[in-house]
Amino acid sequence: MVFHTNDIMDVSNGLKEYEVVYLAALVGMNVEEKNRIIDHLAKYMAPGALLMLRSAHGARAFLYPVVDTNDLGGFEVLSVFHPTDEVINSVVIARKYPMVLLPNKCCSDEVQAFKPLSNHGNNMIEELVVEEN
Repeated sequence: MVFHTNDIMDVSNGLKEYEVVYLAALVGMNVEEKNRIIDHLAKYMAPGALLMLRSAHGARAFLYPVVDTNDLGGFEVLSVFHPTDEVINSVVIARKYPMVLLPNKCCSDEVQAFKPLSNHGNNMIEELVVEEN
């Protein structure tokens, strides 16, 4: 396993080499900046690659920015985990949609994202919250 630390906005085609991209919680300290970074990743990551995002939930959002799964355009959300113990960050796992040529309205050659698990535009999201008794 190899880790590279870099300003993600300076990386473009190099992202296609990786099967997993890990985005730390403090990358993008406001919604607009974080969404700009996620859009950049959606543009340059390899189709089918996984994106692991750190987020926050509930009162923990006072410490770390929240990633809204609705803002993950270009990605299929696979899982969301919100811890309830001393761990602060939530984890979101998403996969970049593979791009395939699908005919649109009979004869167009437009490129569209293939979304095999989408249900009329809604991602199938698994959320898991663990509570200790």
